Amino acid sequence: MDKTSFYLFGLCILFVILKLIFILTTNFNLYGDEAQYWLWSKELSFGYFSKPPLLSWFIHLITSIFGDSFFVLKAIPVFTYCFTSYLIFIFAKKLYYDVPLALCCALTFFLLPAVSLSSFLLSTDIFLILFWTVGLIQVLKIKENPSYFNFIILGILLGITFLAKYAAIYFIISLIFLFIIEKSFRLIILQSKAKLLLALLVIILILLPNILWNYQHGWLTVEHSVDNASLDKIKINPIGFFEFLFSQIFMIGPVLFVGFLLCLYKRINFHTNEKFLISFALPALLIVLLESFLVRAHGNWAAVSLVSLSVFFVNIVYRLNKKIIYYNNYVNLLAGFVLFLAIGISFPLNVFNRIIGVNDFVQYLDEKNQNNINNIVINDRLLFANLSYAYKSKKINFYSPLGPGNKIGHHFQLTNALPVNFADNFILIGNKNDIHYLKKYKKIKLLGSKAFPFIGRNIEIYEIIFD
Repeated sequence: MDKTSFYLFGLCILFVILKLIFILTTNFNLYGDEAQYWLWSKELSFGYFSKPPLLSWFIHLITSIFGDSFFVLKAIPVFTYCFTSYLIFIFAKKLYYDVPLALCCALTFFLLPAVSLSSFLLSTDIFLILFWTVGLIQVLKIKENPSYFNFIILGILLGITFLAKYAAIYFIISLIFLFIIEKSFRLIILQSKAKLLLALLVIILILLPNILWNYQHGWLTVEHSVDNASLDKIKINPIGFFEFLFSQIFMIGPVLFVGFLLCLYKRINFHTNEKFLISFALPALLIVLLESFLVRAHGNWAAVSLVSLSVFFVNIVYRLNKKIIYYNNYVNLLAGFVLFLAIGISFPLNVFNRIIGVNDFVQYLDEKNQNNINNIVINDRLLFANLSYAYKSKKINFYSPLGPGNKIGHHFQLTNALPVNFADNFILIGNKNDIHYLKKYKKIKLLGSKAFPFIGRNIEIYEIIFD
């Protein structure tokens, strides 16, 4: 380890400590999706409305040991990315047999702007990327020794990756791409057809409980994933294309990206390792880039490409000009520190609006709920999750309105639907038309209407009286 890498490694350790301190000091709240994953974890299942179950299973495990505090939930992505960065080191070392380069790849990945941001967010991406990285290491092991055991382990890892997020399908597509462009890998696969079929069988067996859950619930998760892609609403979107493109440049880091472009004046030879890395970066990027042009795409939809893409960029730039890598890492470290400092002091930037004001809303709701009604009905899934977490220590019953014959729109309409014959007083948060199918209540009273940053609009609160 050279002196610069040693200092940077020490600063990264300090950065992790500061992240945890800033999580402790912030007044920000959980994002609605984070609260939703926490709420899912309270009722373990083989599937949920919009996501497979791995993240919620893990949250259940961690919170059963350490509790449900904001700090515990937010510490999960911080430590997960620390472990993933170590796996990047293992992966790069196995790929290039160069320890200093591998360390540089790991540090660069840990300091990517995308990773700094994502390490504050409890999302399905954290385990998708972790098991994706382990899967990459396992593919390298198969290239060294294509045994039945190694293929079975790959099947297990990919099955778990699918349980993290269905975007794991990009791994399969990447393997096909690698099969096409890399002769040595193609020969291994052609000579290991039975082993490959066994690996696919293992993937299916691991996914079978989730597949059965989807079957029993009308393929809700699959349908949601298709709806989220919005491929039935194709409309040429050049602005979205460039927004996604620039978001990827930001996620990888502008300095590293520009440094890579500056190194292109040298001839880059695409040998086996480079083809391997490109195979696990390009397919996801191109597919989502196309979707951004035809419909829309969020910046994290191709997040798995960051693993091999960052290693590819670092390898090229490191061998031609190490100073660019070091400069990139220090810039990203500073940017990450500024981000977490803003979080620690709860700086009121617009980008933080979705995690500001939950506690204020709870206080406002308590003031309006003078009769201490313990039934709350909410249609909005994020607000439902936020309030469920905020009232976790109180005996509050939460419901979501779902009229007879209406299509299920989110998980809480599946698990906590407000029955037609409900006859207890409740507080309604949202549109009073959502409960039009209830016929027995005697009175509906508007308690208040107010906007809060995390909701982004005026929200109405009603008291529904039956007796």
